[in-house]
Amino acid sequence: MQRIKSKYILPLINWTAKNSRLSLLVIVFFGAAAIMTNLNNGLWTKKHGVVIHDVISYYSYLPALFIYHDLSFSYQDKNPKFFEGKDFHSKTKDGRHYQKMTMGLSFLYLPFFLLGYLSAWLSGSPMDGYSAPFMFFLAFGSTFYVVAGLFVLRKTLLLFFDDINTAITLLFITLGTNLFYYTTLESTMSHAYNFSLIAVFLYLTIIWHEHPNQKNSVFIGLVYGLITLIRPTNGLIVLFFILYTIRSKNDLLIKFDFFVKHFRMLLIIAIFAIIVLIPQLLFWKINTGNWLFWSYSEEGFFFSKPEIIRGLFSYRKGWLLYTPLMIFGLAGIFMLRNRLRDFYIPILIFTMINIYVIFSWWDWSYGGSFGARAMIDTYAFYSISMAAFIGQIRNSKRFLKTLTLSLMTILFFFNIFQTLQYKYGAIHFCEMSKESYWHSFGKLGADKEFFNLLEPLDYKKLIKGEYATITKIRETIGPDAETSFEETSSSGNHFLSLDHRYFFNNTALQSKIKKRSGEHSILLSGDSKFGASTEFYVRPREKYLLSVWKYPNNSAASLVIAAADPKEYYFQKETITRVDSSGWGLITIEATIPDSCNGKYRVYVWNKKNDSVFFDDLKISKLK
Repeated sequence: MQRIKSKYILPLINWTAKNSRLSLLVIVFFGAAAIMTNLNNGLWTKKHGVVIHDVISYYSYLPALFIYHDLSFSYQDKNPKFFEGKDFHSKTKDGRHYQKMTMGLSFLYLPFFLLGYLSAWLSGSPMDGYSAPFMFFLAFGSTFYVVAGLFVLRKTLLLFFDDINTAITLLFITLGTNLFYYTTLESTMSHAYNFSLIAVFLYLTIIWHEHPNQKNSVFIGLVYGLITLIRPTNGLIVLFFILYTIRSKNDLLIKFDFFVKHFRMLLIIAIFAIIVLIPQLLFWKINTGNWLFWSYSEEGFFFSKPEIIRGLFSYRKGWLLYTPLMIFGLAGIFMLRNRLRDFYIPILIFTMINIYVIFSWWDWSYGGSFGARAMIDTYAFYSISMAAFIGQIRNSKRFLKTLTLSLMTILFFFNIFQTLQYKYGAIHFCEMSKESYWHSFGKLGADKEFFNLLEPLDYKKLIKGEYATITKIRETIGPDAETSFEETSSSGNHFLSLDHRYFFNNTALQSKIKKRSGEHSILLSGDSKFGASTEFYVRPREKYLLSVWKYPNNSAASLVIAAADPKEYYFQKETITRVDSSGWGLITIEATIPDSCNGKYRVYVWNKKNDSVFFDDLKISKLK
């Protein structure tokens, strides 16, 4: 056995160490995992599974140009039923059509659109741009671009780090962040595409500074123009290009002289970046009358009120909460100062300005998304800083190395678990709160109580730069629902609980004649025998404590709890447990939900006779 080990295994180990290709295996594994995930989910078979949300605008240019031959989008008016949910566009004051999103992604979609076109033609499927063949190839587009971008990113990392460090970094960046989700389950969104382009831009920046020739200038101009066209705020990456190799203020003059010396190459970069933008400028000019056009209507930035803290740490969309491995990517920036000084200042300054701009957007949570999706685009930069962090840790003392790499591994798997949570609804796409986060922590599915703990944003105030939430009306009790029949909903149709989280019906019964607290109670008489009803979901064996005050205290009036089908469960009580100094009597019920019961229950008050009875201070508590 020892001879076999010496003869075969040790040489293999030595060869592997010298010719390590572990980082290549990571890329291959990621690509395979993305393909299998796409095949498993089969989004192209589902209505609005691929072209959805922002992608509707991004994609619309291709069928408009190649199938309907009408970039004014007026063809949709001829068949509005077919295009419902497939396309939306805005109109100028004079009725001309334009898309909210720019056309940059359509350039990258194009090869897969053409494959879908050919496939639809060969298979006899509808050649309308939205049939299954088009959606199938479109769904795999981001996998192709991300894998290509990873090869370029690997090439960049290997310039400064060994293969093992590079492999660990690529593994963490691809499968330990929300990049994987946006390469697969929402593959047509812009973020995975821009991640790849920025990875190429990063590499070209390094190469251009070594060889500022015409070829490199053309390439970097085209890539920068496309990045900006897809998502204009990503144009900020020019800061990295400008600041690259600057290590201190003493280097500013040197860099300026370098740019002056190669001004012609800078001009080529600018020209080719503008060439990429020309189709969009022409589209705006023809469809809106303006060369430059703000297509986002009243949406905009609030630079005086950035939501940086919420953007980074909030339960709603906090980048570092839902992508915690990026904590080490940020920490690694400061390790660049000693190891890769050419990157330290450009990545640090870009990061600060980019975060400021991203979270100054009116909807800093960016609608429905898994974490802070706007940050995904620039993960290529943080691969440099994360690799620097990992390299520093690998060379540290054994205890610190083991502890840190173990923590990073835990967070890696935690992110994969959170991705599954988001897929299966245990993380909500836009209404997460502290309570809902911890309620679903460790769970893959969502229950009724989870949805009750969500916290919707008030978008009417948000678009004006004011952060505000809307109180969620709950469908389960926790910890209690209490009303004194004082406040009503904005529609006036419901009483609100004291915490505004529960509705109680019959506001027409509100009375000022008699009250136990506040200014009102409700009055039941011969014409109105039932009131103050509310519904909530229950589970078997849950216990609830119900109480209400009535006047007169000896009246034939009851508090009732019942299942949707009273034959399953019904209990009412009119006897009181005590009387207060004003003559009001308290009815209390402790109800245990039977094992056989599940679903929605109802609580209400009932006046059994024709005389007048007042009720006040109704309370429902869930007992632990």
